[in-house]
Amino acid sequence: MEDRAYRLEVQSGRARETREQTRANAKETAMKSRNRISTACMLALLVWLSSNRLETHAAQVEPGQFYFGVEINGVLCGYSEISIAPMAEQGKEMILLEQTTFALLSALGSQFNSEVKLTYHIDPATGRFTYHDSHLSQGPTQLSSVIRIEGNTARYASTPGEPELSIPLPLDVILENTLWFPHLQRDFVTQSLPTVSYDIFEVREAEVQKSTYTRIGTEPLQLAGESSDALILDRLNHKTGLKTRIWLDTATGYVLQTTAAGNRLSCRADPSVVNRIKMANLDDTLCAKVGVVIANPQAITYMKVRATLEPTGLWVTSEGLNVPGQRFAGTIHDNLIEGVFEIEHTRYNGVEAPALGADFGHDASLRSYLEPEAFIESDDLVLVAKALEITAGSKDSWEAACRLSRWVAQNIGYAIPGGGTARKTYDLRAGECGAHAMLLAAFCRAVGIPARVVWGCMYAPSYGGVFGQHGWNEIYMGQAGWIPVDTTAGEIDYVDSGHLRIGVYQSPVTALNPRKMEVLDYSAGTARRRPTRELVAAPCDP
Repeated sequence: MEDRAYRLEVQSGRARETREQTRANAKETAMKSRNRISTACMLALLVWLSSNRLETHAAQVEPGQFYFGVEINGVLCGYSEISIAPMAEQGKEMILLEQTTFALLSALGSQFNSEVKLTYHIDPATGRFTYHDSHLSQGPTQLSSVIRIEGNTARYASTPGEPELSIPLPLDVILENTLWFPHLQRDFVTQSLPTVSYDIFEVREAEVQKSTYTRIGTEPLQLAGESSDALILDRLNHKTGLKTRIWLDTATGYVLQTTAAGNRLSCRADPSVVNRIKMANLDDTLCAKVGVVIANPQAITYMKVRATLEPTGLWVTSEGLNVPGQRFAGTIHDNLIEGVFEIEHTRYNGVEAPALGADFGHDASLRSYLEPEAFIESDDLVLVAKALEITAGSKDSWEAACRLSRWVAQNIGYAIPGGGTARKTYDLRAGECGAHAMLLAAFCRAVGIPARVVWGCMYAPSYGGVFGQHGWNEIYMGQAGWIPVDTTAGEIDYVDSGHLRIGVYQSPVTALNPRKMEVLDYSAGTARRRPTRELVAAPCDP
């Protein structure tokens, strides 16, 4: 959700209980699943690592090699190495850009290396790329894509050799790369404009998204032994809410430095950066301590939480935060959420569940949740066959969905990082929360039940009580609407009220980015208390 989103969450392991197990065994298994915190998917981090930008005019693009250091929470944990060279493509002079980004990371007890490799073929006359490929690697998670630009169409394939998608491009679309951004130098250096919005083709998501750049000011910078006058620009993506700040060399157009949420910094460096990196911990971008321990979180039936969050991965709206089982009162400004959530999920008992095989295709709002998509291969023949096998003989859609949910909970182990997609998770028989959710969504869609992956954060008693990023599912049950379930937590036919929902999973840049959270009130069985302690989000160190 690697998350997977996909991809970052509170919890590890998964509950293997069935309805036939004793209450004691069920409780023990569920508690094990919430006593650790782990990452669902590191795609958001990988995308940011590969976006360290360097920019200039066509006449200044000469063969060379450039280095950036990557810091997270003040720790130099990675580097980017960018090389550019001339090339010929169909008799035309072009620029070849190749980039490798590597980072040493840990999150909530797990250690892993992340590597991104990118290639661009760039037209020196326009600065637009005509070809791009990428490969993101993290343990068993391997994600690749190839993009070719033909006129006003982008031809996209998720892996080399796969069928291509044709994506129409507006005439003024910006085709950015990681080296050369002539539109920023033209508009902010030459023309001194205060703010400009662009339609930018985001290669990782293979879609055009609107971003706005705003001039902040200027300042001198000295990096890698060189002094520069830097123009500071803020960038806001209006689809994902992702915010970055860049320092642009006014003389050359090179990007000197970039910052992003999660205390992340990328800046120009010398070649020695490759040998100086250390492991960085990502915990404080994934979770926030609340200092309240609830012994049995699966028993939480009500929770009131004050939160300050700045999530990325979707554009947050009040309507998206106010859904059945959750109420939000507060403010939202450019994805900065400040307010109070009240969560009170009720359990669905299957009353008036749609028949298995009911036709939902006439409802346009449901169609996308019946079709395959990136990470959710509901048309995969192996997944379709397994879903049909599991649901054979089900009396209705709810029984079928519960069977599928139970199968995922019992047969998919917990692993960080996971397989990344539903099919890879099925093959590995392991994955994090995003992987579990992707597989269940694929299973449900394969038998005609609308399903989607949602994300936010979940309470766990770990580390003295925390909320951490997490992903789960919602399954459509006709008149009853969308029913949440969480296979990773062993909640195969419900979710407890410690689940705070941000929205439907949409983007690989999904990240919670908690600033502060406070539990104001809760009910969990016979326990109910009104704590007053408030903590700023802090790393969840053991």
